[in-house]
Amino acid sequence: MAKVSVEQRIQSVQRYLNGYETMLEIAKDIGVTAEVVSEWVRRYQKNGVETFLKSYTKYSADYKMNVLII
Repeated sequence: MAKVSVEQRIQSVQRYLNGYETMLEIAKDIGVTAEVVSEWVRRYQKNGVETFLKSYTKYSADYKMNVLII
């Protein structure tokens, strides 16, 4: 599967939601499966654009040390 940028994901979802193209057409165009596009659409409808933005989890030093010890 091709690496798809955040912008491409958002554009793909918007292309689908505008109703002019099918998931399969969009998927073929960007080099992913229709199932991937379907998942993007589902996530977008649930969480909006934020669903595609990276979120980094910040763990405390204590938590990190506990993980290393276990």
